[in-house]
Amino acid sequence: MKKNNQYLLIINPFSGNKKGNNIGQNIQKRFKQHSLNLTTIITEYKGHAKKLLHKINPQKYTDILIVGGDGTFNEVINGLLNRKDAYRPTLGFIPGGTGNSLMHDLNCLDPIEALAPIFNHSIKYLDVMQLSINGYIEYAFNIIGWGAATDIGKSAEYVRWAGKSRYTLASLYNIILLKKRYANVIIDNNQLNKKFIFILACNTRYTGTGMLAAPKAKLDDGVFDIIILNQEITRIEMLQLLPKIFTGEHIYSEHVDYIQARSLQLTPNINESLNIDGEVRLKTPFQIAMLPKAISFYAS
Repeated sequence: MKKNNQYLLIINPFSGNKKGNNIGQNIQKRFKQHSLNLTTIITEYKGHAKKLLHKINPQKYTDILIVGGDGTFNEVINGLLNRKDAYRPTLGFIPGGTGNSLMHDLNCLDPIEALAPIFNHSIKYLDVMQLSINGYIEYAFNIIGWGAATDIGKSAEYVRWAGKSRYTLASLYNIILLKKRYANVIIDNNQLNKKFIFILACNTRYTGTGMLAAPKAKLDDGVFDIIILNQEITRIEMLQLLPKIFTGEHIYSEHVDYIQARSLQLTPNINESLNIDGEVRLKTPFQIAMLPKAISFYAS
């Protein structure tokens, strides 16, 4: 640990099981025990963390710690990378959400255990996907999904009462619908023109609640992993494939294409919403480029 570091703790009290404030209190105690300077801000509305990072005084904090889920982490990263200066504090991700995809990759789902690399000053780097839509720039560290990947995100919002099972329920519902969409897709200059069930670009191995969507993905390898589910699959085959996404075996299906790439462009015949780090927003068409090691963060 570095005694002269100035830490800002951002807590989303609404994430996941709404235990953010309790987690924050435990973190404050640990920092006091280590005689480290910690300032705490509790977010008050959706988008608050993004606004904070966009406007924060770069001279004030060397490190930004975040208690929340993937949506809160996304806000912080977007607020930081959309700044006009070169301010790049080291981030500390502390699980407080439902899915916690990034923390699954780090095998660290305990908030207090997440403090160990901070106190040990163990730093790694995180690639970030840059999403371009009609000149608008957005960033994602987890997933960018189109087709059923977005439909599942929408459906999951309606069954939040189901907790960690909501993504499974949403998946089952959309398997029944089995909606197919046409798109022109360009992956590293290779073009595809056909119908798809979904296309999912992943930077992390996990998505949802423990779904091992991209088992070959690495956080800092300079590429994102694309999972394509082709239109030929039947509902029965989809039902058989669903459990395999929790083990990563789905990528061996004849109906699944698994591609590692540095760029992706998608133009469908009908523009629809996207799933960006678990949140449904913005619309096609879009382009994705990879920003290698864009963020430094604490990890064992």
